[in-house]
Amino acid sequence: MKFAEHLSAHVTPEWNSQYIRYDEMKELLAQAVAKAQPFVDETDNVLREQFFLRVDEHFFQYCEKEASKINTFFAEKLAEAIRRWETLKNEAILEEQTRRRTSNRVNVTSDTNQHPVDTTTDLTTDGVQASAVNRRRSAHNEEHDVRVPLTRVLQERLLERTREKQSQRVQYRKRNDLKLAFSEFYLMLVLLQNYQTLNFTGFRKILKKHDKLFQTTRGEEWRKLHIDSAPFHTSKRVDQLINDVETLYTDTLESGDRARAMKRLRVPPLEEKQSPAVTFRVGIFVGMLCLLLPAVIALGANLHDSQSTKPLAWRQALFLYRSTFLIVLHIVLVGINVYGWSSSGVNHVLIFEIDPRHHLTYQQFLEIGTFLFVLWFLSFTGFILSSYYDFYPFVHPLSFVSLILLFLLNPTGTLYHRARFWFIKTLGRVICAPFYRVGFADFWLGDQLTSLELIFFDMEYFFCFYTYDVSWWPIYSHSPGRGLLCQGWSQIAVQTILMILPSWFRFAQCLRRYRDTKQLFPHLVNAGKYASGFLVICTNSLRRVTAINYLDDPTYNPFLYLWIGASLVGSTYKLVWDLRMDWGFFDLNAGENKFLRDQIVYPSKFYYYLAILENIVFRYIWIINVFMHFRTRSAEYADVIGFIFGLLEIFRRFIWNYFRLENEHLNNCGEFRAVRDISVAPISTVFDHGTLEDMMDKPNGIRNRRNAKRHNLIREEMKKSQSLITHEGSDHETVVIRTPLPSATYSNPITDELNTTLTIISSPSSHDQSPDPVLE
Repeated sequence: MKFAEHLSAHVTPEWNSQYIRYDEMKELLAQAVAKAQPFVDETDNVLREQFFLRVDEHFFQYCEKEASKINTFFAEKLAEAIRRWETLKNEAILEEQTRRRTSNRVNVTSDTNQHPVDTTTDLTTDGVQASAVNRRRSAHNEEHDVRVPLTRVLQERLLERTREKQSQRVQYRKRNDLKLAFSEFYLMLVLLQNYQTLNFTGFRKILKKHDKLFQTTRGEEWRKLHIDSAPFHTSKRVDQLINDVETLYTDTLESGDRARAMKRLRVPPLEEKQSPAVTFRVGIFVGMLCLLLPAVIALGANLHDSQSTKPLAWRQALFLYRSTFLIVLHIVLVGINVYGWSSSGVNHVLIFEIDPRHHLTYQQFLEIGTFLFVLWFLSFTGFILSSYYDFYPFVHPLSFVSLILLFLLNPTGTLYHRARFWFIKTLGRVICAPFYRVGFADFWLGDQLTSLELIFFDMEYFFCFYTYDVSWWPIYSHSPGRGLLCQGWSQIAVQTILMILPSWFRFAQCLRRYRDTKQLFPHLVNAGKYASGFLVICTNSLRRVTAINYLDDPTYNPFLYLWIGASLVGSTYKLVWDLRMDWGFFDLNAGENKFLRDQIVYPSKFYYYLAILENIVFRYIWIINVFMHFRTRSAEYADVIGFIFGLLEIFRRFIWNYFRLENEHLNNCGEFRAVRDISVAPISTVFDHGTLEDMMDKPNGIRNRRNAKRHNLIREEMKKSQSLITHEGSDHETVVIRTPLPSATYSNPITDELNTTLTIISSPSSHDQSPDPVLE
């Protein structure tokens, strides 16, 4: 593998701008060699050397800027690691002392209960008589205590036992949080160690290539002078921290079991590997789908009536199967999302705060989705054949729903149990939104549910159908009546409440985030977006209920216009929020990325413009329902069209996921956040009041710091003056950085700078006034 590919596969995405620009430096050398050919005779080594000396002047300046950038970033991350290590070390020692005190107290209590002290040894006769009297008195007192305050004694013992259990639970939870904090810190150290290795290897490779192309040894000499002694390469502090973490974690949190400790601290491969077994199973399932799909189409096209000449229950099948189809399709599309994020460097594992040691790859998502699709098609095929033979057809959709629930709620440690439990836990926080803090995974899942409103609508039909409508034998007999909640106004009211639930979850989450942050914008404004969804659903329900009163002239229905107005406001509200807030588009500082943002991750801007167009179309596609309202003939196809709308909404959310995660990823990049921020205790910070006063005196000072990106502030400080960075390495040396930090944006390609530099080098007037025979 070429080093450029190795580098791109192993960089930490959030630190991407702080790695060596290997590709750009390689391009600079290639352009220099290409520009030297028209002017230099290959046999004339003197003229060739003069040309490359001028190139080297600019090339080594660029190398120095890169080395300065890397040293600065490494020193900053190392200082952060040392601060976090001191906090975690103190917490681990304190927790271990607490555990030992508790253990000793329990041991003393158990020893006292098992071995009571014998005080009757070597007593005189008088002493024996006295002790007997005392025993009789104590027995009398105990009888009195049992008779009178027995309830109080039991209550006190119960409270004491409850307090002990509660204390044990708190201590257990704190210990687990501490273990998680150690595992994340260990991951950060490994990433920092990898950062050292990759950058040093990059400099060694590019300077070796420089010497090979220019036929010189200046690159090796420059490396020995500047890179071999650079702090980011010579520092052994990260290695020492890794050893310290392993030792402390093993001794204090795993009771000396190093194998168990390293299993918890183990860092997954930076380049994610796929399992051949999972790939094989995905291939098997896809092959089965290729056979089942045409089989279902053929059966549906040829079987219209059962053997008893009764039409097949296609309408019931649509309501019973469409929701499960959308769920399984959504799982497959999320798997494709994960593949797109991983291949583009969007760190979804960090964004969702998933354990990097245990998470589903895109192939595992596809395995689950394709497996459930196989079951879905088998169930649907069974339904068609059972309907044809008049043999319990409605058992199949109920069985498939039961299989999905069994797969999700399976308590055993099989079938990706970690991922299933994580999903159930996150879904529980979504449902109980106002009572729990809201993380990114919580409101992301809530947004997914808002695109699955059709599932909540079909819940009412599913329960009412299996409660009142279906008769297992014969299949077309009906119950004498339906319940109160399954007909008339009450039925539509239940459907309305169920459809409001996804929007309510997100609305409650926004209110909770406002309570936690006290920020009116964006949380309350975002809550207004989901409140508009309440209005759309309610007005649509009123339109459906009153439609029967305006069959002759639907234009007289006032709720029709209320629904249209609410839908227009809600769609526009959501569209603007999607493009501006969730995706970060239409940034005023977009630069070359017109109508987008200053940084983009995906390879082509065409994808972004196409996504904007797609989102606009799908946000207003509900207008088709307005025309259907005035066409009575199309009413029989309303259920099918509703299913198509559900499919389109799933696809819109699939596209939305790409750019929502990209925007969150770039925010993490702006803060260089590569691991989860898990703090067991606050990190003590020593303020430099002189620096603080200097920052307050500047225009872009403390009050504007929240609106500025971290790396922009660092670069601004570096440009103003020289920066002294104290680096604690093996020899505790102080390194003076004299070169400003280079730009770290994606939207400024280096090729323009390279072409300008080489043009200056090739200009006769760039060094002296006399003609240069090399450039003639």
